[in-house]
Amino acid sequence: MTTSPDGYLTTARVLEAYQQCWRPEGSAPAHNVEVAGWLVRHTFSIMRLQRSREAIIRMLLSLHEGFRADVGEGGSVGAMVQRGDGSVWTQDMTDVEKLVALGMASGLVSFCAPRDKWDRLPGGLPYVRVEITRFGVSVN
Repeated sequence: MTTSPDGYLTTARVLEAYQQCWRPEGSAPAHNVEVAGWLVRHTFSIMRLQRSREAIIRMLLSLHEGFRADVGEGGSVGAMVQRGDGSVWTQDMTDVEKLVALGMASGLVSFCAPRDKWDRLPGGLPYVRVEITRFGVSVN
């Protein structure tokens, strides 16, 4: 599980996974997980995240390998608009936000620096790391 087929990461797939995992109305808070992206807070159904985990992993593996914990140290969310093959999968940073939020809620993505340090980073955008290694999900 070192790479994902080129072209797997698309706006349509991110939006589909996001909508599928979004918390159902009236669901018990104990069945949800809430994460703070860099733009807004997101609430997802834990059960739905588990069902979509493989798709989320495949989308994250479509990013440049420098984002992965075993290869690089992560990268700017601004660079996440491109897949590892160099093609642009979105021009909308809210799509990137959704992918980051899905990854964070699944325990697959983390911010590289605390929120209060982001203004010191290039473009003031946070850096993230994908916690997936060539052997699976890293356990840190």
